[in-house]
Amino acid sequence: MFKGSIAALATPFDDQGNVDLKNLSDLIEWHIESGTDGIVLCGTTGESPVISSEEMRCIFETGVLVANGRIPILAGTGSYDTAKAVKATQVAKEIGADGALVILPYYNRPSPEGCFQHFQELSKVGLPLMVYHHPGRTGIKLPVRALARIAELPHISAIKEATADLDYAIELMHLTRTPVLAGDDSLVVPMIAAGACGVVSIVANIIPREWKILTTLLLSDQVGEARDYFKRFYSLVKAMVLETNPQCVKYALSLMGKCRSHLRLPLIEPQEIVKEQIEKEMAQAGLLRYPALNLDL
Repeated sequence: MFKGSIAALATPFDDQGNVDLKNLSDLIEWHIESGTDGIVLCGTTGESPVISSEEMRCIFETGVLVANGRIPILAGTGSYDTAKAVKATQVAKEIGADGALVILPYYNRPSPEGCFQHFQELSKVGLPLMVYHHPGRTGIKLPVRALARIAELPHISAIKEATADLDYAIELMHLTRTPVLAGDDSLVVPMIAAGACGVVSIVANIIPREWKILTTLLLSDQVGEARDYFKRFYSLVKAMVLETNPQCVKYALSLMGKCRSHLRLPLIEPQEIVKEQIEKEMAQAGLLRYPALNLDL
């Protein structure tokens, strides 16, 4: 179920700092029209650490309602607290989400066995789970066999692998039959060429149709053509992570009139020199040929 180009969607806010559900609905519709294969709501790109449980429920409900079965909706339900993660995943299941993206527990840095028991409890909810392995965010790089062990739990349907370590990813794919998706846009070509089944993407927020074309080429074993196509967007991919995600991609979306650039503290808009670089890369990619829309919603 989870393969191809999956967008880790940004969460739009209005001028009062509230979740903008109308804007969120429009973004989901745009991704459906563009051929995106799946959407993650309230992941890292969706500013999950600053979204309340009430807002999260509302975002999940909106996503499921708008998607109406036309595109898989993955709910970001991870937490450093197993009980909270289980509860959020139960809520996502009740609402009708197709699955959940669950990052390894962060900050308290549990042992590999603690991580295993964390996902063991989550698997009991019965919702398809994508394990999110991102040492840069969590401070935990699991031994590859420990992650492969988690992958064999019931209802673990996929792994988002974001170590930026190709050797690790390839070994993981050799150790488990659970589908692996790239968690780093810059590594999408070698990851899928090595056996990954897709990517959970930041840059898909702003080039959903193009990113779908790229992943389709890769999954069709047209690696040479995909590599040449990827070169067109590599600089744009790198621009999206010049600062902490989602600061850059949200600013890029605002330039396209897709949402406001508002973030919740402690995240802030990119510094001016980074904004200039983002605008330059977007212009070169043909994304700024028309004036940005006036988002007077």
